[in-house]
Amino acid sequence: MQTAVIGSPNSGRAMILPTDADELLRWRRGHRASTYWCGTQLGGCGNELSDRLYRDKVCHFAHRPHTSCHRTATGASSADHLFIKDDLVAWAGRLGIRGRATSRDLGSGPGDAVDFRAGKGGQQHVRFQFSKLSHTEWTSTRDRLTGEATTLDWVFGPSTVQPETVEALCDEYGYLFRFRFETHGAARHIRLRAEDPRNSTEWVPLRACAMTPEGLRVPGAELRRRTSGSRPLDVAGVAAAPRSRDDQVRALRGALISAARFRARPTWEVLCRTAGGDLLKVSSQDRVGLLLAVEQAGEEGTPLLSALLRTGAGEPPPYIREVVAAAGGGAPATAQVLKRWCQRETDRAFAVYGMPSRTAPARLALTTDGRIAAQTAEPATRRTIVHVEARASALEVTPLSEALRGARTRQDGRLVVGLLEQAEDSIVTLPKPERTKLLREMRTARDWLNSGVTKRRRKRQAPANRAGKARAKKKGGTLRDARPLPGLEEKPKKRKS
Repeated sequence: MQTAVIGSPNSGRAMILPTDADELLRWRRGHRASTYWCGTQLGGCGNELSDRLYRDKVCHFAHRPHTSCHRTATGASSADHLFIKDDLVAWAGRLGIRGRATSRDLGSGPGDAVDFRAGKGGQQHVRFQFSKLSHTEWTSTRDRLTGEATTLDWVFGPSTVQPETVEALCDEYGYLFRFRFETHGAARHIRLRAEDPRNSTEWVPLRACAMTPEGLRVPGAELRRRTSGSRPLDVAGVAAAPRSRDDQVRALRGALISAARFRARPTWEVLCRTAGGDLLKVSSQDRVGLLLAVEQAGEEGTPLLSALLRTGAGEPPPYIREVVAAAGGGAPATAQVLKRWCQRETDRAFAVYGMPSRTAPARLALTTDGRIAAQTAEPATRRTIVHVEARASALEVTPLSEALRGARTRQDGRLVVGLLEQAEDSIVTLPKPERTKLLREMRTARDWLNSGVTKRRRKRQAPANRAGKARAKKKGGTLRDARPLPGLEEKPKKRKS
């Protein structure tokens, strides 16, 4: 357990325990009167904690013996919803505005979201999203909050936003806000940036941002201006000159790669919002030519980016069949074959262009009559466990639970502590079955760590006790040859007459 609150069970003053023994000793010298608690605002039991100093493994907080606690998030990021409040209070004071930060429990814990309200009556609203939110939930919540405030800005943490939400925000504002935390000593501080499908601004501290009458503003982010016509407006509001075909191909390829990065499948209309409004009136036949040029601009063997496109019903557009055939992928015989082939290429694009990238599956081969060829069995390979900070899925967490079990079997305490921290950061994003499985393994790992501490303490005490007993037995006891104190000598027994 790396985080706690200082002072009382209901305190909002969070801290991260230094993991290095020398750093912890320095912390103790400067905070002799501090008490640490498994805070209720951390989802904890409210009992007092003690700091454990180790030279052979990571230092951490621990409960007192015989304490029952069901807190699941105990890693360095488990108190971020408290650290952000400190940053927001300092930021509001620096700007000279009145603001209030409030934690929200949306179903999985007290740190699901933090709301910051500023202005008269709290009419300006910024929500910092810590837990994963489905697009449907985001839409309904946004509609409700929009009616309660004059401005509403949503800032998303790692692995909390759905591709549909990214698409909607980029379509409306031209970007979306992201945040992350960086550790500085015993605290963590927030950093923000604006992202769009093409690029992102630099990560900046909260103090570099501003609260304007239009809402939150991050340096480098500008609202995108749009027009309902086919020609986009430039920064000055003047219609831009027509682009060459090569410029259109480059813009399309960049927009498709960005969509793959966000694991999104856009329609042609949505793609044109990023690639340029002048492409909206391009005919289906001209789209085939442009998309074929996009594929030819890539290297051999790379995923077919055109397969990302879909209709409003979620199906591949009919003209994609011509692109697949012209690009050398074969000629799908039916719409079902085309759909399955495009789904595989979509998975390949997500793997290659995603953040971070991973090994892509093989392309589906088609027979001469347009059917999917029989797949040959692949030789068994060793599985590599990969933990990704930016995104967590059931596929990644299943090896994580197995890794916890394996580290515990190998008696590797340091690895168990590290894996527990990774599990705590990703568990809130999981479906219930995977979350239950991982929680069970996390509890077992913590019990194993606590039992190891108790056993080592007993082993250290046992040799000392045995040595003391041996010395006492050899010498015959410490008072055996001692002279009695005056007045306490044994009196001779009286004989009976």
